[in-house]
Amino acid sequence: MSDELDNLIHGAFTEFDATERSSHLPTPGAGAVRHTVAFRRKARLTTFSVVGALLIAVPIAAYAANPRGNNSPPELAGSASPTAPAGPTATARPTPSHTPPTTVVPPADVRNTTLNLPAFPGLENQCSAKGKKKFVNGKATTQKAELTIGELRPVTADLDGVPGDELLTTISCQNDGSVHPTQLLALKVAPNGELTPMGYVVNSPDAANMTAEFSRAAITVKNGVVRLVVYGVYQSDGWMPCDRQVRGYGFHDGAFRQVDGPTRFRKPSKDFRKIDFRNTGFLMGVANSDGSGNLYCVTTVNGAGEADIYDADSTKDRTHYTITIGDVSFYEARDGLVTFAVLTLRSPSGKVSQTLQSFRQDGDYPLGQPILRSGTAGVSRIDKAEVHGDLVQVTVRTSSGQQVWSYRPNGVGSPWQRVTS
Repeated sequence: MSDELDNLIHGAFTEFDATERSSHLPTPGAGAVRHTVAFRRKARLTTFSVVGALLIAVPIAAYAANPRGNNSPPELAGSASPTAPAGPTATARPTPSHTPPTTVVPPADVRNTTLNLPAFPGLENQCSAKGKKKFVNGKATTQKAELTIGELRPVTADLDGVPGDELLTTISCQNDGSVHPTQLLALKVAPNGELTPMGYVVNSPDAANMTAEFSRAAITVKNGVVRLVVYGVYQSDGWMPCDRQVRGYGFHDGAFRQVDGPTRFRKPSKDFRKIDFRNTGFLMGVANSDGSGNLYCVTTVNGAGEADIYDADSTKDRTHYTITIGDVSFYEARDGLVTFAVLTLRSPSGKVSQTLQSFRQDGDYPLGQPILRSGTAGVSRIDKAEVHGDLVQVTVRTSSGQQVWSYRPNGVGSPWQRVTS
């Protein structure tokens, strides 16, 4: 064979090899998150100023993680895809037959699709989700509510043990009242990209719907079991529940069922003096610089808990903090018992901040209100807070050294008044 012909064949196979390799799309990586815990009350976020009006941001219905554009590639759960096979070698001989084109599966767009949905668990009368629903830009209108799909960018995982992956995403129901549950929906993807619902994932013996953190950071899939962080039984009004648990769900006999994790939620005593704040769930209030704020569920074990907290800008990712609670003190106000403690927050980078919280009874779990936070008002550290007579004395550190600031709680749930410096 002449050198010219040999070079021609070699060049042809080099081009074929490059074409084949370029047909393998890179596997998208898993995105980062952030127990908040965002929460809606009567379908609206409630703001609070530093003096006391609280906005709720619960990592569940909301709380979740808003994807800001849901047409991105799905998240992959599990190991990376295998390495693409090597292209043909230079010693192979070309064949005259036509090479069939590579079959490309159309991307599944969960926000623009038609689905034959099952009934919304426990709330079908309020949501009217059952039946064929056409979603346009993530929205579909029913007789009684609006359905929203795809706020969680789809997570790809093997859920049923048969060839072909499935998708996990969120679907929520919003009616004119205070009903706004969110569920995790599993979808089967056909070779042509058509989507078929497998069912709603969250399904426990004690509740069909949960207040949960529907975010990529809080959802994992391993060996077909979907695990996510949940906080309590879904309720249509009031503050969010706060008994942080991880529950697992598997697909068996055509439906998802709980396969591991706790099967009931705990509620603390209504008498704060009987609550062990080192081993309970409570809501921590965090004030933002713009006067708004967020509530985060913290469930402590031996004095330590955790929460994924927005860093100033709620459009950005959350940071996972470990939280420890100091001594809990009590103050007898005119209208009841004021309970307070210093919480210390530590970020993954080791950055430490503190907040003095006043707790009150409102709902099933102690509701925290921020009184003072390090990094504000010139305070670098909060050492302690103690009752002295009719005042609460807070020992702080500033650029001028250690100081004792005195506060007078005006009442249960009321702003504290600083009376001396």
